[in-house]
Amino acid sequence: MDSRAFYDDYVDRQLAVGVNSRHRCILEWLGRFGMVAGQDVLEIGSGVGTLTGLLAQAIGPDGSVVGVDLSEKSIEAARDRLASFSNLDLRAADVLELDLESRFDVVVLPDVLEHIPLELHAGLFQRIAGWVRPDGFVLLHYPNPLFLEWVHEHRPEQLQEIDQPIYADALMTRAYAEGLYVDYLETYSIWIEQGDYVVAVLRPVPASPTFTEVTGPPSSIAGRLQHAMRRLLG
Repeated sequence: MDSRAFYDDYVDRQLAVGVNSRHRCILEWLGRFGMVAGQDVLEIGSGVGTLTGLLAQAIGPDGSVVGVDLSEKSIEAARDRLASFSNLDLRAADVLELDLESRFDVVVLPDVLEHIPLELHAGLFQRIAGWVRPDGFVLLHYPNPLFLEWVHEHRPEQLQEIDQPIYADALMTRAYAEGLYVDYLETYSIWIEQGDYVVAVLRPVPASPTFTEVTGPPSSIAGRLQHAMRRLLG
């Protein structure tokens, strides 16, 4: 079965599950890293629109959300579910063939990267780098590769199409080569205590970066950790 057919057949399951903790966590991460009302958002792998509806609500009528999915049946279901939103543009397309002239403040891939073959990631990041605005960001959400390896061995019936582990070294290599740098990466837990998901934030490499010295005495390691926690917790 090819990926398009797999996700056409996956629609009923997605509709039955609906919005869950994963979607709400992704929305929270997006807010922490700068997504606000009125922005333009591109969602790659929008499925039946579970996260898409949350995005449209958060962005509000002054912003816009473009949702793209390989599965025509998924897009049809999303259009039915989200018909009340006027700030949505839903498209059935292969992201590696998609023609988009717009640029976006935020590009989000919610559990999508692991389903796109690794050999295609360079082309994917090249496209994403052309779609995100210079001051925007890209948020990737995908399974902890160690956990996904465990699932392959112990719970193969839970796997979707392809479902390959994404390790940080491969991610960084491909992202940097296309002009995106990794600004943040964390493994965290939703349903598994040992950490079942990774969130990574990519930003465009600035043409002329500037750096400002910290004023005052150097902070301690404890102080830097506290600052990181405050940043994480908003």
